[in-house]
Amino acid sequence: MGASRWSYFTPFQHSEQDALNDLRETVFAQEVEYYREAGIETLAALMASGWLEEEPAHSVLDVERVVRCEEHMEEPGDVRVVEEAEVVELFGTAQPGREIVEQALKRAGDGWFPPFDRGSGCCTIVYEDEGRPAELCFWGSTGD
Repeated sequence: MGASRWSYFTPFQHSEQDALNDLRETVFAQEVEYYREAGIETLAALMASGWLEEEPAHSVLDVERVVRCEEHMEEPGDVRVVEEAEVVELFGTAQPGREIVEQALKRAGDGWFPPFDRGSGCCTIVYEDEGRPAELCFWGSTGD
């Protein structure tokens, strides 16, 4: 099955993991009617059901853990935090704003943009004009 692309901007929180957890709950709530047909009422029940392992990729619902590691070291189900020099390489600045991140994600289809078909996604901080963290952007590919 081909990879499915996804990207989400979420409010900045004190941890990337908390933001991912909230994002996954939000996405599940948007798709809950689909899962209710199979008797699944919560994200926790979905994760315990094994449904995601049997079905094609379901975007951000397929990931569970935010990690800090070197490129190419993340595993399926991980979202790797893109930091420091890699942020500059991908976005042209150490503190990318939303417009810069959106433009970069539009160019991501040519294969050079992480997660390089290993992990299940990446995230980075998106900054306001004043240099304060405003959002987190999660993006990546899931599926085989």
